[in-house]
Amino acid sequence: MIAWAVVGHEQRLAAVTDLARTLDAVITLDDGSRGAAANHLKGWAATSSPSSEWAGVAEDDALPVDDFNDQAEAALRVAPADVVSFYLGRTRPRRWQERIPPAIRAANNAKACWLTTTHLLHGVAVVIRAELRDDWLDFAHGSHLPIDERLSAWCLMRGHVVAYTFPSLVDHADGPTLIDHTGQPAGPRIAWCTGTRDHWIEKAVKL
Repeated sequence: MIAWAVVGHEQRLAAVTDLARTLDAVITLDDGSRGAAANHLKGWAATSSPSSEWAGVAEDDALPVDDFNDQAEAALRVAPADVVSFYLGRTRPRRWQERIPPAIRAANNAKACWLTTTHLLHGVAVVIRAELRDDWLDFAHGSHLPIDERLSAWCLMRGHVVAYTFPSLVDHADGPTLIDHTGQPAGPRIAWCTGTRDHWIEKAVKL
């Protein structure tokens, strides 16, 4: 159902290999000379598969929940959007953080399986419908924004909603970063909540 690419740095080869094995993914590596955004685009370009309904890119520090593949497929069968993030994280982006706890409470009260918005907040583990991949790549190569902001800009221009699985099906390894985040808030780079569901439904709450 998902054609995956795992993007990573050569210094994290073991993590890249383990994650790619879990996802049955192709690997695109960077030694630091290509840069994160360019490596992500190489990953997206490598996700072409005529038999897959979705194309996805996961970063080398993504930590899928147990039974991730079955959970992801069950969730995507009822996804309320063409762009899906399996991760919703704490700390960054700072301006979004105050919105998340009320949305989580609302989702719990409504028994919703999704949080939706117009922006992609993280590039940790993202999928888009396969038929949109080429349009996304055409747009992305004409932008110089960070990859998550670039995908947000594409979503806004094309009118695509972003849906976050609730709970997140991927966590983030909160280790040393290889990217300079000077000026960004310090704090744990982990998911607000992770877990699995017995049943996924389309019901969503706006973030």
